[in-house]
Formats: sequence, C-alpha cells, structure tokens
Amino acid sequence: MLGASRASLDSVREVLATNPGDAELGEQMLAIATLLASQSTLRGSLGDPGSPAAQRIAIVESLLSGKISATALALAKDVVSRRWSSGRDLVEAFGTLGAEALFIQAETGGRLDSVQNQLFDFSRAVAANGELQMVLGNPAVPGDQRAAVVNSLVEGRVENEAAILLKDAVQNPRGRRLDDALEELVELAAVRRKEILAQVRAAVELSAQQSERLATVLARIYSQPVQIQNIVDPTVIGGVSVTINDEIIDGTTVQRLEQARRLLVGGQG
Repeated sequence: MLGASRASLDSVREVLATNPGDAELGEQMLAIATLLASQSTLRGSLGDPGSPAAQRIAIVESLLSGKISATALALAKDVVSRRWSSGRDLVEAFGTLGAEALFIQAETGGRLDSVQNQLFDFSRAVAANGELQMVLGNPAVPGDQRAAVVNSLVEGRVENEAAILLKDAVQNPRGRRLDDALEELVELAAVRRKEILAQVRAAVELSAQQSERLATVLARIYSQPVQIQNIVDPTVIGGVSVTINDEIIDGTTVQRLEQARRLLVGGQG
C-alpha cells in the first residue's frame, strides 16, 4: 500500500486509537473487509476516488446501519470517505483496522504479548505440517470447515483475540496466501508493541542469551526495539539468517559457500 492509500490508512488508524471500541469492533471491521473482498461492484463504488465522499458514506449508511455497532459504523464511514488508490487497498484497510482493534483490546488486557506469540506459533505449526497447509490453505475446502479445523486446534489454548484472527485468516483469505496472512498478523502485532520484528532462521533454537544479544545488536542498527522470532530451519547449516521487513541479513554457511562458488565460476570466465 503506497501513496494516498498509505496516508489514508495512517489517518484512520489514528482515529481508531482514539476510540478503540471493543472486541466486537475488530470482528465487524474484519467482516466488512470480507464483504468488500467478495463484492467487486460494492468494492469499486466505495473505493472510487472520483465519486463524492458523501455518496460513498451514504452507501455505507444504507448498507450497514443497524447491523453493526455505532462505533463501527462511524469508523466505516470515515474509512470510505478517504482516498484509496484501489478497491483492494480499501479491503486491506478494513482488515488492518480489524486486527488492530483486536490488538488494542489485547494490549488493554495485558494479553498482547501472548496473542502475538500464539499467532507466530500457529504460523510455524502450519509451515511445518504439509497436511495442515493443504487443508487450511485450500480454497476448495469450505471456509467454515477450515475455521472449524482451526477452532479444534486452538479452542481453550489461545487468547480470544488470537482465535478470532486465526479463524478469520483461514476462513476469509481475501486474496491472500495463508502464510502471508499469518505473517501480516504477527508483524501488525509487533508494530502495535512499537517493535521491529526480526525473523531469525537457524539450524537450532537460539538460547535466551543469544536472542537477547542479537536483539541488542539489531536495536542499535535500527534505532528501535527489536523482537526476535526464532525459526528452526534444518537447511541452515551454520550461522543465522535474519529477515527484517523486506531486508535479509544472511550470515549462513550456505550463503557464504554460494558466494564463494560464484566467485570461482566468475574467475573461470
């Protein structure tokens, strides 16, 4: 999301921060995102920057009044009144606001750390289980069945906010791959905690001391607190590979061997 859409999203996130509502607000924003993802005509009408804002607001009023909370309706009207570069950006905005509203509730209740860790643990469990990937990421499997599978795995084991977000991610992908949707949620939670998320791949799990030392070094580099998410990857022969946003800091043995091989091949020319 770039340009006008990014500015609009930043603005409505500030609006949400001043009136975060409750868990119901988060679920209702997610439901609107899913509705727009499935209705191309409606998405086009509400995301059309050439139509008057009052017209877009009127559509939301007629469609959602009495069906969602007053807080959710006011936020939805604010969202559609702003400029979006595409209908897809509008869908993403509602999805982001839904997740953020749930994160705010978790933060208020002192549960945000747990929610983020639970989202990350679930994403790694899915990544490590091919059968689970096939079920949860298969669009041929009805969404309610995919959500039921998630519910059977997490019910009573995770915070309510995490359960809501996980079931939404599998039931309503909204054009996203499941692994991307889960990664986005983990990153949004890190942003809410005002931290940078660093995914660290190594052949074995880092010790608490190693993680703390790495987080300290990265925090100095990025001038911001860094949270380490450790991913055990047997293909990493030695060293670690660190991913922060779209930047990869690769210090693995495999990468160094590949660089050496390229130098040798180049030298033969």
